Amino acid sequence: MTNPVEVDAPTERPDRRSTRRALLGLGVVGAALAASRSVGAAAGDEGDQLAQRVIGVELAARDLYLAAPDGFVADGLAEVFASNHAAFADRISGITGLSANQRDDAFFDSMESAFSGGDTAAALELENTLAATHAELLGVIDDGTLLSAITSIVSAESRNAAVIASETGADLDVIIVNSAAPLTPEA
Repeated sequence: MTNPVEVDAPTERPDRRSTRRALLGLGVVGAALAASRSVGAAAGDEGDQLAQRVIGVELAARDLYLAAPDGFVADGLAEVFASNHAAFADRISGITGLSANQRDDAFFDSMESAFSGGDTAAALELENTLAATHAELLGVIDDGTLLSAITSIVSAESRNAAVIASETGADLDVIIVNSAAPLTPEA
């Protein structure tokens, strides 16, 4: 057995504001703050309606990617994103016990022509809109398991948007900033 070598610990810490861990920490803090603001508005029937809305738009997103032409966004990404959105709907369905078999047809119809025409800007708009919409729910959901699921979905959709923006050669502001407005309940 060899003797362990003693190593002096660095006396200065790296600038924590610039690390990815700090950015992830901000997301966790934001989710915790959103949860603490919750006033129980998503209890009962209203909570089921919100969850069903999430399921419906996620299934619409799945179908939009599946209807997109070959090579949409980048090779293989449309299929991956379709699969992700189906999994998001299934996850919310599993948590709530609600059915995951009815997409939001109005939302699908509003974006179908841009997707079927191969407009990659539509994919960026879709991901940013879904991330913004689901982020709005963080302040009203009072179920911890559902809140955790929605938080992870917002994060994944934000990453999807960043990948799409990067693949299309967008500048850094478009990659980082989500300027999309959330969907309204009746949209």
